[in-house]
Amino acid sequence: MMPSTFLGSMRYAYLTFAIFIISALMFVPSVAQDDNETCLSCHDDPELTTTRDSVEISIYVTQNALDGSVHEGLSCIDCHADLDGFDDYPHPKRLGKASCSNCHDDVWEVFAASAHGEALDNPKAATCTSCHGTHSILASRDSLSLSSHYNLPKTCSSCHRELTLKKDPDIHVVDAYARYVRGVHGRRVAKGYEDAPSCEDCHGIHDLYKASDPRSKVYKTSVPETCARCHSDIYAQYENGIHGKALAAGILDSPNCSDCHGEHEILAIGDPDSPVNLANIADYVCGRCHNDLQLVKKYGMKNGQFTTYQDSYHGLAVHRGSTKAASCASCHRAHDILPTTNPASTVHPDHVTDTCRKCHPNATEAFAASYTHQAIELTENRLNAIIRQIYILLIVVVIGGMVIHTLIIYIRFVVEKRQRMRSVPTVQRFTKNMVFQHMLLIISFSVLVITGFALRYPDTWWVSVLNSFGMYENVRSLIHRIAAGILVYAALHHILFLIISRRGRQELKAIAPTVQDVSEAKTNILYHLGLSGKKADFGRYDYTEKAEYWALIWGTVVMAITGFILWFPTFFTSFLPPWIVKVAETIHLYEAWLATLAIVLYHFFFVIFHPERYPMSLTWLNGKITERELRHHHPKWYRSMNRPAEEEDA
Repeated sequence: MMPSTFLGSMRYAYLTFAIFIISALMFVPSVAQDDNETCLSCHDDPELTTTRDSVEISIYVTQNALDGSVHEGLSCIDCHADLDGFDDYPHPKRLGKASCSNCHDDVWEVFAASAHGEALDNPKAATCTSCHGTHSILASRDSLSLSSHYNLPKTCSSCHRELTLKKDPDIHVVDAYARYVRGVHGRRVAKGYEDAPSCEDCHGIHDLYKASDPRSKVYKTSVPETCARCHSDIYAQYENGIHGKALAAGILDSPNCSDCHGEHEILAIGDPDSPVNLANIADYVCGRCHNDLQLVKKYGMKNGQFTTYQDSYHGLAVHRGSTKAASCASCHRAHDILPTTNPASTVHPDHVTDTCRKCHPNATEAFAASYTHQAIELTENRLNAIIRQIYILLIVVVIGGMVIHTLIIYIRFVVEKRQRMRSVPTVQRFTKNMVFQHMLLIISFSVLVITGFALRYPDTWWVSVLNSFGMYENVRSLIHRIAAGILVYAALHHILFLIISRRGRQELKAIAPTVQDVSEAKTNILYHLGLSGKKADFGRYDYTEKAEYWALIWGTVVMAITGFILWFPTFFTSFLPPWIVKVAETIHLYEAWLATLAIVLYHFFFVIFHPERYPMSLTWLNGKITERELRHHHPKWYRSMNRPAEEEDA
């Protein structure tokens, strides 16, 4: 009797407890709903705002924002815990931040140790709501979620884009998002490919660390394993190669995946902007290490490997835009690169001929040996070095002899022309003072051009020749400044000549531009084109001489001003904007090019190469011009010189 009664009582107790639990669970949403209604009675106002970090933000919340979220069914105070037990509404304006760690303590512990967690003292640092949202939080597997595979790059871009954080000292890669969306990974994610890596695939989710942190998935030694999650076959090759082995051994100078392919803006090999494109790989990838003298010495690598490739047909052809010539990877492979001494290497003596046959089907061992780095390097190929030296000597002797021979003949013609001038009537076109001014200009201008371009183009062969005579930077800069001083003196001398002397004022009046110059230019061009038989009637100076003179005046002023700014930048930047130095440098360079080309291509023609003046006009030496030349080229001036005195007075 007792056992039966006891069992019945126990069944009743269990049934009562079950009904209580079910009723409690059914009651929870209604309690949450009641609590939320209290909050929404104020927060369901679209115009409700508050101020945070001096920025006005909306605190408008609707029930629809909560419905369907992962937190549906929770009450507001479950997250805003400082309101637990509070019933004197409205609550204070400033509440504590909602703490996700109350429920997600395991995730919060991981996040707090991450790069984002360590940066929480920065008001711009990412928090839970930055990535997941505030009230309408959806599961990451939901395509509409801020943290979904498709949307995460856009979510991360709210901070990691150039316009947002370019002034934030804690963010060092400011254009990460812009570069990512241009890369193959970003483009595939945008197209909806689930297998394409999004931000979390490489950087992690909550366990996201700085790249300098050994725990990071993008730490130098961790990158290959991170990439291996998608590129396992490539990783196996890399791991077997010299670069992978060196990196695994802790040699951080050894390249990982991102060192060659880039970090965010990873482009396809066929993209011309890709660093591993055929046209770029030698200069921008392999050459960065194998042409670095410090790394070459540090690891005992063979010096000159990069330069010998550049000097080979393959290197030259690639620079010319060839898409068929061999690059570094064509012979050494891309990922499983092995030393020449390794029997498995594609450039080992046992395999190098087969490697060449990929492009040259009929290649022999002798052919393969002809295109190695050692065969090209002068220190290894002594015969080639000797022949090179012989040819350099031959060029110097033969061409130097030709130059000397030409100068002997040329100088003889100049001497004969000078002797002929003594026997014919001449006119003193330039005074000795004017010849002196011109000589100063020739010397200073020539020295300035040589010493100026020597600074701008230090790797040219003629600068190397100057260096061999001891004209290094301290000497070059001194000579350049002395020449600049001579040019300034010549300019001031010329200004005084024009103002003080009667002859100077006459010359200035004669060389001033006039409307007649336009008509004379038209007549002269038509005559030389054979379209007119009428020759131009030039006065003391024709339009070409006037143009050169005023261009010289302009150029001297510009070069003097910009030159002094570059000479005394500290003084000028004390009252001028900082960009003035670079602008002056640009003007100085291109004005120098303009002047040099004008002298070589234009002025030299009229004083040396013009058929009527060959081998040279001697006016710049003695200031004289023959009466015949005066009559022929300056007829108006000649007529004015031979007028009767009374006509001139009239």
